[in-house]
Amino acid sequence: MKNIKVKQQYKIAVVANMSAGKSTFINALFGDSILPAYSHATTDCPIYIYSDDDPSNDKAIVEFTDDKPTIELAKEDVPKEIKFYAQKDEDNLEKKYKNVKKIDLYWDFKVLQNSEKYNMDFVVIDTPGPNNTDKYAFKHSDTTKNIILNEADMVLYLFDYGQIDANLESNENNLWGLIKQKKEQNPNFEVFFIINKIDMAFSDNEKIEDIKNSSSEEEYYSNIKKYWNYNENIAIEKIKKSAIKYDFKSPKVFTVSSKFIEYYRNRTNLNFYHLDEMDAFIKLFKNIFKNNFDIEMQKYLGHMQIEESLKIYLKLEDKIYKPIKINKKRFKKPSYK
Repeated sequence: MKNIKVKQQYKIAVVANMSAGKSTFINALFGDSILPAYSHATTDCPIYIYSDDDPSNDKAIVEFTDDKPTIELAKEDVPKEIKFYAQKDEDNLEKKYKNVKKIDLYWDFKVLQNSEKYNMDFVVIDTPGPNNTDKYAFKHSDTTKNIILNEADMVLYLFDYGQIDANLESNENNLWGLIKQKKEQNPNFEVFFIINKIDMAFSDNEKIEDIKNSSSEEEYYSNIKKYWNYNENIAIEKIKKSAIKYDFKSPKVFTVSSKFIEYYRNRTNLNFYHLDEMDAFIKLFKNIFKNNFDIEMQKYLGHMQIEESLKIYLKLEDKIYKPIKINKKRFKKPSYK
């Protein structure tokens, strides 16, 4: 009888306080907009993501806490149905979407794929936000706590740039406290600290006196370049300082703009408001960095640095990196005077 080799499984939990853009970040990281992502907290159950390079595996398996049997969503049904199964019960009108315990999502994502050539498979877990104040608060906190302390081999800890100061202190049951507790249990436990919505720093940088008092358009963009990443670096240092205080000796801190990664990838499907936002974003980089604007913009979006660091940490560095692909027939890069 032929021996079947069982691969080691490595679980990466993505955790964040409410409205930090966790699901949008995961979509950006994997290069495909599958997970439901709205402006209010939506992930009511953990979603276990099994990413591989075989599209024939694509499906979702939904388990329930009541007497409903486990169901399987076919590939063509996943994009339109998963958002309803992942939402809070009170947001769903149909009974079939209620009382979901967990979702296993198997998907051929564009990047960060497992492969037959690897001896290890990674699983990314989209966790419920632990700081909701409604009747689901205990359920979400308990689920996330259990995943961090008993399942996760690694955590991607996501922060909202606009809420950093409110999320720097540790207590027994908040995310800092939980990852600190896990680190004490396992000194090799790894955490990537990720600041999302980093583009919000643009408006903070514009308050710098030199930029605010620019006398011409040329001086304005020159001053923005002079103070490039000013408030972004302040945010990074705040996270590093807290991480070191909680015994993470050399914290790895990244910045990302998940929203604009989504805009960039799905440009042809944007409405006029979001298209204007994306055009202004590109124009800013072009005016500051001229011919190098696209390189600097990709660096600022941040997903490539996180992906490369994950690949190295997971020893997947031999895997060929596949950047965001844009259909050239459908997308014409705008020109600005």
